[in-house]
Amino acid sequence: MNRKVATAVVLAALTWQAPALCEVELGQAAGWTVSTDGRVNAFISVARGTGIPDSQALVVPGAVDDDTKDSNEKIRSTRIRNGFLASILGFNVKKQVLKDLKVTARAALWMNASGGRTKNTGGSVDPRDLYGKLEGSWGSFLGGSTLALFGRGGILADAAIAHDYGMGYPCSIQSAAGGACGMAAFGAIFPAFEPGFVYTTPSLGGFELAVGIYDPALVQNSQLARAPLPRVEAEASFAFKDMLKVFANGYWQTLEGSPIEGDTGKRKDITATGWGGQGGFMLNLGPVMAGGAGFLGQGISPITYLEENELSFDKQGEPRKSRGGFGLAAIKFDAIHLKVAGGAGVFYMDKSSHDPEPVSASGAGNPSKPERNFGVTAGVYQTTGPLQFALEYFRAEHALHKYGEADPNDPTAITIKKPVQVVNYINAGFTIAW
Repeated sequence: MNRKVATAVVLAALTWQAPALCEVELGQAAGWTVSTDGRVNAFISVARGTGIPDSQALVVPGAVDDDTKDSNEKIRSTRIRNGFLASILGFNVKKQVLKDLKVTARAALWMNASGGRTKNTGGSVDPRDLYGKLEGSWGSFLGGSTLALFGRGGILADAAIAHDYGMGYPCSIQSAAGGACGMAAFGAIFPAFEPGFVYTTPSLGGFELAVGIYDPALVQNSQLARAPLPRVEAEASFAFKDMLKVFANGYWQTLEGSPIEGDTGKRKDITATGWGGQGGFMLNLGPVMAGGAGFLGQGISPITYLEENELSFDKQGEPRKSRGGFGLAAIKFDAIHLKVAGGAGVFYMDKSSHDPEPVSASGAGNPSKPERNFGVTAGVYQTTGPLQFALEYFRAEHALHKYGEADPNDPTAITIKKPVQVVNYINAGFTIAW
């Protein structure tokens, strides 16, 4: 998968207008109020597990990198990196322009302590938040780069219950050019910070509806190089005080392409549709928190949707169907500022009609694709004012669809294999948030 896209999505997903510990006011002038918020974090992540056979393509999000496993296909790796979010420095400018019109502009830099594994190569800086917002009794209208709506409710539940100040699934060992994944790839779907326009209704007894149009994505790796219409996303939610929130969201986009057909030299027009729906809840009852979400759709890879790889759509532009879900729970010990959280999640992906059978006319050794990801998480989180400590365990299991492998001494003898990769992670670190 595209690691840069995945980690950028990770950075995006966990701070959708999530309140910081506080906004530090910098000053006021001519009716404008300027403030800042953000966080700085650092984590160590230790991975031990097994790899995927060399005959299989690098299609499973995670630790399967050629220079990560040894000759026995064992993985041993250590990284110093950012957590679920990168380090963030945000600035907000606000003004009450009219009695029923408030304007807000936000710009935030997302900074990474690490990137690849080359010494003296620093992390990237990305202005991920960049939008203007108009608010009144009629609701709000936002334009610019902000967290998209599909998958938003699920990833916010993941952050609130478990991984906001931790890591969860690291996403990748080889590249750490962004935050971690939490439960993404294991039933949670990452939105991304996407350019678009979003209207949100005022709260009607706890009910809100947000509808957005976004700059459409292309998947040129699957020969889908045109998008004539914007992507449409929406989320409906209902909140009862601070105790319960339920949500449902979805997306829809058409893509087009004109690949050259075989050896004819002629182009043919193809059309594909990506769509998905997610529903879930978050419960907060005193010391107990619980929540989760489930999704189904097509054009959705393990971590996100409409991604530039062969998992969202195959090489012929056919969307792959997938589904999954996750559940988390936590108990808080307020007297000692401690939270213990854990849960599990699963992701399933079907083959496309163009994927080969385990043994096809083209022979054995056909590269497979992910069939199932299963993850288990557990963590301890301690808060001391603006300082957050985290110690986590994450078990990631990736299973591929079956494939055929020929015996080198007898090519007519085919062995059907279904590799399963298991990697165990220990993550520990701290965050300073304001």
